[in-house]
Amino acid sequence: MPRGRYQQKQWDARHAAILEALEQLSGERGFSNVTMDDLADRVGISKATLYQHFESKDAMLVELMARHEDAFIATLDAIADQPPVEQLKHIMRTIYEGHITPLRGLVSLGEDEALPVFRSNPHLVARHDQIIAGLARIIRQGQADGSIAPDLDAHTIILAMLALSRVAPDRYQTPALGEHRLSHETQIDQMVLLFERAIRPAGPD
Repeated sequence: MPRGRYQQKQWDARHAAILEALEQLSGERGFSNVTMDDLADRVGISKATLYQHFESKDAMLVELMARHEDAFIATLDAIADQPPVEQLKHIMRTIYEGHITPLRGLVSLGEDEALPVFRSNPHLVARHDQIIAGLARIIRQGQADGSIAPDLDAHTIILAMLALSRVAPDRYQTPALGEHRLSHETQIDQMVLLFERAIRPAGPD
């Protein structure tokens, strides 16, 4: 039976809330440790209602990852007119501030648990390849215009973006680091600056 406009809005809001709950709970305890009961409780609905939206937890994960991929591709499209290095800096900020993408490794969802679901879905893999190809294209444009070191491999730069994105400001709590702790915003600025300097062409000796 078709839903009216108000009912559709309720449905869409509940649908989004379920995905948000999956993301939050997976970040707290790992994807495999989240049950359908946990999700229903977090959203405040019955498990029967939950199953009206998704047939399984894996189906939720597929849609969640697809949404993040779509958002990431939209970001690439939105900044396409910027110089290559500025595009990469913007992308680094997006990743570092917690945007979940295949590039970031699905860290907060539980990488070992989420990746098999990701790899078994051809649509997700194709979108992931589109993202990587887009990033490589930006890097090669920068190498062509002289703003990015020409001797750096494009996919190695992408791997470096991944590696840097894993170093969250609050992840390492040791006394020595605590004495020099920066604000979250300054930490991001510093990581982006480090990345930019690493990909710029070397100056004259």
